[in-house]
Amino acid sequence: GFYVRGGSADQNLILLDEAQVYNASHLLGFFSTFNSDAVKDITVYKGGMPAQYGGRLSSVLDVKMNEGNNQNYELSGGVGLISAKLNLEGPIQKNKSSFLLSGRRTYADVFVPLAKDSAIRGNKLYFYDYNAKFNYKIGEKDNIYVSGYFGRDYLKLDQQFGINWGNITGTLRWNHIFNSKLFSNTSFIY
Repeated sequence: GFYVRGGSADQNLILLDEAQVYNASHLLGFFSTFNSDAVKDITVYKGGMPAQYGGRLSSVLDVKMNEGNNQNYELSGGVGLISAKLNLEGPIQKNKSSFLLSGRRTYADVFVPLAKDSAIRGNKLYFYDYNAKFNYKIGEKDNIYVSGYFGRDYLKLDQQFGINWGNITGTLRWNHIFNSKLFSNTSFIY
């Protein structure tokens, strides 16, 4: 969690493509919920929040996902000491639609059974998350966007303690341009 102007972590509104994200961290706060490969833009309001965000006292963290490359296919990834990630994006129909698929997973749980101490061998510790976004240009004035996030954390300390929780979000948004001064966004959020 993060703390703004003396407020508590639950006084921050955290949005991913307009969908509210609860408990926005992995493994008790050691990792961010947001995979940097899937993020396009982040806006933080720490005072004077616009009325459209109402409902929080401390801040708003508004995260927008990448829309994917509508020209070329791109595959990227990485392997670190405790996690790996993979990102795939590209056109569904060039200049008209695109997709983004991104995922991460820690693999510390693979090494736990190798521990010499039997108390440690019974533990589990990992998280994974997936981001997906699809967009389609229907015409000159209409666009459809579908995005989703699925994340899961699993922590088990032998037979004494365990956490198994996650987040799921989904957004369906239709953008229509009436003229150069007027447009509408209609969203269905899960």
